[in-house]
Amino acid sequence: MRFGYGYVRHMNEEPMDLLSTYAIGAVHHIRPITKGLMHTTLEVEADAGRFIFQRLHHKLSTAEIIDDYEAVTAHLALKGLPSPRLIRCADGQPVAVDGEDRWWRLSTFIEGHTPTRVDHPDQAREGARMLGRFHAAMADIPHTFGSQHPLHDMEGHLARLRAAAANPAYAEALATVRDEIAEADALLAQVLLPADLPLRVVHGDPKISNIMFSGDQAVAMIDLDTCMRHSVLVDLGDAVRSWCRSGTEDEQQAFQLERFEALLQGYAETGPPLTEAELALMPEAGRMITLELASRFLRDVLEDEYFAWDADRWPDRRSHNRARGRAMLHLAADMRSKSSEIKDLVRQIFA
Repeated sequence: MRFGYGYVRHMNEEPMDLLSTYAIGAVHHIRPITKGLMHTTLEVEADAGRFIFQRLHHKLSTAEIIDDYEAVTAHLALKGLPSPRLIRCADGQPVAVDGEDRWWRLSTFIEGHTPTRVDHPDQAREGARMLGRFHAAMADIPHTFGSQHPLHDMEGHLARLRAAAANPAYAEALATVRDEIAEADALLAQVLLPADLPLRVVHGDPKISNIMFSGDQAVAMIDLDTCMRHSVLVDLGDAVRSWCRSGTEDEQQAFQLERFEALLQGYAETGPPLTEAELALMPEAGRMITLELASRFLRDVLEDEYFAWDADRWPDRRSHNRARGRAMLHLAADMRSKSSEIKDLVRQIFA
């Protein structure tokens, strides 16, 4: 599979030249990893060992995000949790920059595998144990986060969706998703989080492919570019959205209660205690993030510039994002139909 955004041209040329700026010796092998939606990712074998080399998405290429990444991974290492560690260039710079001013980051390699999807409840339970350990480990990090990347800024995402829908430049694309945008707008506005919830350090994108497994055991969180202080419900909601369904994000699938139950059980074992206010909102967390992501996919149908897209299955980014947006709306509707069962499970497990 290749992705329309971020596919590496001249695979054996440009990355090899950039890798020469690192003190890792001779490079023997470069292998593309095509699971991610944002960065171009390569596995590198060199004299000094194995590494992950990533061309960072242009919206995640900031000094603040690199600084946050380095602080988070160092703190996790102090807590005894494996994490990718930033490797600086030989001249001390945190990233290498190519001829088109794109940033490339080298990190240490973590042994294991990353599932592309959750296949059974035990996998959801184990992933949630890892997410809980991550939240607990990050509770006392002294770092002040500098990134202003608006991940899970739901009010901001809603405002940007409305602005894009009102932009005459996108009128033709809007005609293909007008009803879906109206639905996402109305429903997301109903589930926005209150401003007085506790702020904790969250991962920001805990899909199952961002959890490293060794056999059946989860051993690490990866893709740590989007960590920030936010409500823990955004991480839990994103895990619920992405783990408690089958198929890819562009397929319309049902919400699976047995995986939801396993996820809650795993997090309750290892995660930090949650407040009454957080528990009261937990049943809606999955639907909230599902609707947020629907709004982002639908906005990119209009703006056509953010998400990677699968060029083997779709003619363009807009077509892929249209299917993704509709799939997320379908999932949110199924969650709503099962709201009483969802609330019962939260009460039972966190009682």
